[in-house]
Amino acid sequence: PAPAPAPPPVRAPPPSQAPAPVPPNGGEYALDWRAEGTTFFDDFNFITHDSNHGASHFLGSFEEARDAGVVEVDSAHVVLRAGPKSDTRFKRKSAKIGTKKNWKHFLAMLRYSHVPHGCGVWPAFYTLGAGQWPMAGEMDILEYVHDMGSMTSFHTGRQCKLDSVEVNRYKPMPDANAGGNAGEQYNCYTEYCDTCHSLGCAPNVQPLLTGQEWANRPGVIAMERTAEFAKIFFIPDGEIPQDVWEDTPRPSGWDKWLIAYYPFAASPGCPNPDDIMAEQHFILGIAFCGDWASKVWGLSGRCVGMGPTFNATATDYKLPIAPEQQQCRSVDPLAEHAPAEDCCTQFVADENGAFGADEHLRQSAFFDMSWFKVYT
Repeated sequence: PAPAPAPPPVRAPPPSQAPAPVPPNGGEYALDWRAEGTTFFDDFNFITHDSNHGASHFLGSFEEARDAGVVEVDSAHVVLRAGPKSDTRFKRKSAKIGTKKNWKHFLAMLRYSHVPHGCGVWPAFYTLGAGQWPMAGEMDILEYVHDMGSMTSFHTGRQCKLDSVEVNRYKPMPDANAGGNAGEQYNCYTEYCDTCHSLGCAPNVQPLLTGQEWANRPGVIAMERTAEFAKIFFIPDGEIPQDVWEDTPRPSGWDKWLIAYYPFAASPGCPNPDDIMAEQHFILGIAFCGDWASKVWGLSGRCVGMGPTFNATATDYKLPIAPEQQQCRSVDPLAEHAPAEDCCTQFVADENGAFGADEHLRQSAFFDMSWFKVYT
């Protein structure tokens, strides 16, 4: 997932009036894979690597996660939550799961009643291509940190710039990454470095909702990937259509619930559109701090007062902080290893119990899901 805060919204061009692309098979899909109930985790791998260089101790199996209270299952609900402090200093137990199966073209749907939110958390639900990152593609479906807005975004190592008129065909979708891309909109090419302006593309319906706002809006979040495009939908619980309940979904009729559109084939600046994403598997997890969340701690009006006293000057100039100062700064883990000085890590680890992190995370930092299904 992209280690960068969402910049201010950028005005989008007006929606296109041209005919919309026709989905395959008349738009109807058949169920190919499902995860729900007590066997929800059976077809997932538990991923232990923390690619975000944060405070996460990802547990390596369902049994280990269950015993630590990180996952719970019953016939109707599946919970994945922020766990207790780890025996490893500056770490907290959690889980990150990935499907064992990959898909090229699909419709995927996750029904939830709660998603994680809170200070120090970095939840994500995304797809990742089978192959080298970012050449194989990554689609962030739901991703945010602290109390900041969630956005969808796409990352690729290939040249791909979405057509600015076509991307706004259904409704205005400004690029939430434009600010970090030096003002350029809809450029999906991704490269992370100190001097790069290549965060990937992020066309999103505005406003961007925070994790708490998502948690207060239970429903279905879905992604459709065809040879021509990718779409992200959000369907509130009270509006879930009959075709979803009958497992015969027809997303061609879901445009009113569309929150992001990636028109690869209709964009001349995106050659070989069906190759822009390799076969994808799905990943869902709760991370803490790291490349994004640690860096932007000082930008969160709520979280900046939750841990040790935030030192803005030390943050701006990367000044060391001694333990006796009882202060902290925002640290970029890619640039330096200083968890003892990082505000986010100090709050999440909460070594002396002074910041109330255990209770804060217990109340808000969890997924509560009914099912996850993939159709082809």
